[in-house]
Amino acid sequence: MKQRLGALLRAPVDIAALAAFRIAFGTLLCVAALRFFAHRWIHEYYEVPKHFFHYYGFSWVHPWPGYGMYVHYAAMVVCAACVALGLFYRPAIALFCALFTYAHFVDKTNYLNHYYLVTCLSLVMTVLPLDRAASVRVWRRPDEAWSSAPAWCLWILRFQVACVYFFGGVAKLKADWLVHAQPLTIWLGANTEFPGLGRFFHEKAFAYAFSWCGAVFDLTIVGFLLWRRTRPFAYLVVVFFHVVTARLFQLGMFPWIMTAMALVFFDPSWPRAVFERIGLLSRERREHALPSFPRWGVPIVVFYAAFELLVPFRHVLYSGNVLWTEEGFRFGWNVMLMEKNGAVDMTVIDPATHRRWVVDPYDYLTRYQIKMMSTQPDMILEFAHIVADDYAKRGIPGVEVHVDAQVALNGRRPHALIDPRVDLAKVSEGFGPKPWILPGPTEAPEF
Repeated sequence: MKQRLGALLRAPVDIAALAAFRIAFGTLLCVAALRFFAHRWIHEYYEVPKHFFHYYGFSWVHPWPGYGMYVHYAAMVVCAACVALGLFYRPAIALFCALFTYAHFVDKTNYLNHYYLVTCLSLVMTVLPLDRAASVRVWRRPDEAWSSAPAWCLWILRFQVACVYFFGGVAKLKADWLVHAQPLTIWLGANTEFPGLGRFFHEKAFAYAFSWCGAVFDLTIVGFLLWRRTRPFAYLVVVFFHVVTARLFQLGMFPWIMTAMALVFFDPSWPRAVFERIGLLSRERREHALPSFPRWGVPIVVFYAAFELLVPFRHVLYSGNVLWTEEGFRFGWNVMLMEKNGAVDMTVIDPATHRRWVVDPYDYLTRYQIKMMSTQPDMILEFAHIVADDYAKRGIPGVEVHVDAQVALNGRRPHALIDPRVDLAKVSEGFGPKPWILPGPTEAPEF
């Protein structure tokens, strides 16, 4: 069995699909980086904020001073373009991965699932020979062109894209999504102007249909894309699904990235006719010896696959509703699962004098940071430490910080999120359970 699996993974497959994947990925990410210049997001996300929310263990990640972040994003544009062109491919994709990950580890306020996906894909691509066809490299040195590549190169990309769909579907197997049709009841009700179907969006039955179809889509689409007979129809569903969600929910580049990346499930030769027609591939198929899969590569692939399969389930190590506590929520492909709104009242107490101050979050954070912080316990904790440190700098060390956070989840009435008796200034961040998070609501949504 082991030998048979090894032979299947080493078997040659047409490299055309891998080249197409590289071109699509580089082009989309080049556009994505350029959008930060066009929309002035570099200024908004890196220059305006006074403070940043850090991922645990990455407090050393900060924006570059001066024009540093503009140079950073310009370098990302260049690297992404080089990836698309197949020019200095390996250093370009490795540098892009580092630059992209650093930029989005500056502030977890801006966490998005597709940012994590881009990091994962670019990391995987650093070890794949995706520049051996339809690239500047083989245009300059035709003798280095490959007509095929080992099958494992294709399957590792398929695995990564499949994780997004499958775990996105598993995450929807919750009462809010399937039983209460939330948060789609809220979101569809706010989009009744949608062309054609919008007039039906206020109907609860429509929200149920969208919810169940969304879960079924995520859980089954990979299988339908892999099966040759259903593949064309499945891809039409992919395009329809992502176009509709892009129009309804303003998901940025995520729908377009997934639409393009889903092509990896097609037959590896699908782009060859197109590439040959425009001269990116030669009609002559040269035979070449495929590189052997190194022994050290096996444990690396196994570790990476185990990581991708286990991380989405880490929330089961914590008690409570993951949508409420958000312990183990990030990096788990929890896509479009909740509508959460909150308000935070923070009080600072000097234990020496018993003086009290009510904190105005606008003195520290941007409007968007406040919105995201007010519903996420780990960000509330970090904000409490930011405030405590600020009071220490003012000459009032050792203050207590207490929070009254009222949060509404998926159409329910607001509930207290944080135990107001706990002094958050004395609580340390970590991966352990957070007993200062109060139990979430158990009643059904009100609408």
